[in-house]
Amino acid sequence: MFTLNDILQGNADDVARPNLLSSTSPDPELVFRSAHHDSRQIEPGDLFIARKGANSDGHHFIPAAARAGALAALCSTPVNDVPPDFLQIIVPDILTALHATARARTQRQKDTIRIGITGSNGKTSTKDAVAAVLSHKASTLKTYASYNHELGYPITLLRLEPQYRYAVLEMGAQYVGELTWLCNSIASPHWSIITTVGAAHLEYFGTQERVAIAKSELVRVLTPDGFAILNYDDELVRTMAAKTQARILSYGTGEGATVRASNIGGDTLFGHSFTLHYHDQQRPVQLRLPGKHGITIALAAAAAGCAAEMSLDDIASALEDLLPAPGRCEIKTGPNNSILIDDSYNANRQSILAITSAMHNTSHYPNGKRWAILGDIFQLGTYARAEHSMCGSSLAGRVDYLIAIGDQARFYVEGAIAAGMPEKHTYYFSADVNNSAELETAKRAAADLLKHELRPDDLVLLKGSRGMQMETMLAML
Repeated sequence: MFTLNDILQGNADDVARPNLLSSTSPDPELVFRSAHHDSRQIEPGDLFIARKGANSDGHHFIPAAARAGALAALCSTPVNDVPPDFLQIIVPDILTALHATARARTQRQKDTIRIGITGSNGKTSTKDAVAAVLSHKASTLKTYASYNHELGYPITLLRLEPQYRYAVLEMGAQYVGELTWLCNSIASPHWSIITTVGAAHLEYFGTQERVAIAKSELVRVLTPDGFAILNYDDELVRTMAAKTQARILSYGTGEGATVRASNIGGDTLFGHSFTLHYHDQQRPVQLRLPGKHGITIALAAAAAGCAAEMSLDDIASALEDLLPAPGRCEIKTGPNNSILIDDSYNANRQSILAITSAMHNTSHYPNGKRWAILGDIFQLGTYARAEHSMCGSSLAGRVDYLIAIGDQARFYVEGAIAAGMPEKHTYYFSADVNNSAELETAKRAAADLLKHELRPDDLVLLKGSRGMQMETMLAML
C-alpha cells in the first residue's frame, strides 16, 4: 500500500508537482491498495496508471478504471466521463512521476533487502523459487506476474510494506542501459541474480554480446556489501564476477560453483534428484520442477537462501516444495489421455530446446510419441528466420511431430525437415499474428488435428511467445 502523500512528496519540485482534480478536497493520507496500468486488473482501492503506450492510450480507460473501483488515476490530461469526486492526479510525465513515487516509497523501507533478478531465460520461475525459499525465513514480497520493466518495477515497489524482509524483483531489459536507468531512477537491488545470457530480444540488442552487457548492469550497480549471485554454468554470466565489487555467490553443476548440485538422478521431465552442496555441507533434494533447467532454478534459489544465512536443511525442504508456475511446464491431461506440458507463457529458442530435451529424455511414457506445438518467437528482428530454423533443426532429434502456428513459425518446419524430420510429421498453420481472429482460427485448426491424432501416453508441448497467447488453445483441447 502507498498514499497520496507518497505521490505528492516524490514529485514535490515545481516542474513535476501534481495538479489534483476532484470535486472534493483529497486527503493526503488517502491509501491506495495497489497500482496497475491495465484497467482490467483494477480492483477497489487501486490507483490507475494512465500511460500512453505504442498501441493504446491509458487515458481512454480512466472511466473504466473508475467504474472498477479505482480511487484515482495518475494521468497527464484529465477526462470528463468520471464521477465528480474521482481523483485525477495530473502530472507532466506519468512515467517520471511513477518512478519518483516508487523511489520515495522505497527510501523509507530501510529494512527490506531488494533482490533483483535478470537474464534471458527463467527470470519469472527463478523469482518465484527465490521468493518461496526466502519466505521460509521471513516475510517476502515478489514481483506480480512478470511486471519487470519500466512500469512493472516501480509498481511492484509500491507494494512494499514494513513487514517485508525481502523483496524479490524481476527486472527485464530491452536495451543496453535500461537496467542502469531503472536502478538510478528508482532503486538498486542489494543482491542481484543473473540466470542466463541467451538470444532473447535480439531485435533490440543486435548481438548476444550486447545482451551480456545489458544483463551485467545489474551486478555493476551493487555495493561491496551486496551479493552477485551468478550462474556458474553460463560462461557469459560467470565472467560477470569481474564486473562487480559485490561478494560473489555462484551456483551451478560445475566443480567451481559455490552452491552446487552433484549426483543428479531422477526423471528429467518430472523432477531430478541431486545432492546440494554449500561449503562443507550437503543435503539430498528431490525436485518437482522439470528439466535440467529446473535444477538451475533451484540452485539460484538455494544460493539466495545461503546469502540469507538459512540452514541447508531449510533450503532443501523449501526446494522440494517448489512447483511449476502457471503456464511454465505444468503437466496436465491432454486429449485422448495424452500428457500435455503447458509451457505456454513465453518462449525463446533456448527454453524450447530445454523442455523438448526433457520430453525426449524422460523415462516415463516410453511408447508415446512426442509432439511440439509451437507459436512464433517474437522480438528477434532480422534474426527471426535463423532462430526459428535453428530451433526446428534441433527439434528433429527431440520430438516426433511438429505443429507450427503463426508467421515466422514456418521456419521451425523448414529447419526440422532440413535436419531429417519427415515432412509428413510436420504441420504448419499460417496466421497473421497481429490478427487475433485469424490466429485463433489457426489454433483451432491445430487443436482439431491434435484431438484426432493424439493417442494415450503421447507427450504434447504447448509453447510460444507471450504475444501468441498459446494458452487459449487449452480450452480448445
